Amino acid sequence: MASSELLVLILAGIAACARWHIWAREASRVARLAAVPALRRSLLLAPLACLAVLVAVLVLFASFDVRVDLFYIFYYAVMGAAWVGLAMSLVPYLGVSARDDVIERGNRAALWPVLGALLGLTLCFAGGNIGDGPGWWVVVFCGLLSTGALFGLWWLLEVTVAPSEAVTVDRDPASGVRLGAFLLAIGLVLGRAVAGDWHSFDATIRDFFVAGWPAGAIALLAIGFEWAFAPTAETPSRSALAGLPPALVYLGTAVAWVSHLGDFR
Repeated sequence: MASSELLVLILAGIAACARWHIWAREASRVARLAAVPALRRSLLLAPLACLAVLVAVLVLFASFDVRVDLFYIFYYAVMGAAWVGLAMSLVPYLGVSARDDVIERGNRAALWPVLGALLGLTLCFAGGNIGDGPGWWVVVFCGLLSTGALFGLWWLLEVTVAPSEAVTVDRDPASGVRLGAFLLAIGLVLGRAVAGDWHSFDATIRDFFVAGWPAGAIALLAIGFEWAFAPTAETPSRSALAGLPPALVYLGTAVAWVSHLGDFR
């Protein structure tokens, strides 16, 4: 193991332990009497499910020298845990907080965007591990592209139609389902956009835009759906099922595009 790899592992391990310790402590202790047990369990189990997804990607699709080495599977799993944990600390700045909205206020509508962000960010990082490459810095570069794009598109949606207000203020389950599906869908597209064998920085950026543009199309769809279906004075809150058709459009578009692209290489 190179010295740079060891340093990255140590820093990632510290960041992962610190960030997920805070996550678990908040989910377990904050407003214990007011919290909804099902929401608390969801927040505790969701990161483990995301870690399982990442490990599955590493085992099945990572570089050939990673797939056959348990240490490097562990290495990139730790890096991914740190990556997603640190990225999730930025989510409250886009209007939805796992601690404040889901745990303290028992807002079921807010759970969907939190889960969507968790899995979407996991897919962004996982995509950077798919294919053969020269080292950890390739994964970081690809992760920055995909994760940065996810936050950029989420920010665009937020400043345009403010879906977080419908989720956190109106507690509208349909808005929560739509936002969660949006984050999952663009995470899938953007993760796929950085997947594949490494050739160069220029080629990676070019391929990212060629394969990732449907994430922008999904964002435009989301803006339209939010204008059409956002809560109003007459219908301040709708059931989660009301958000399902747009959610299926987002996810169907993402899955269809990834399927169309086919092989990662």
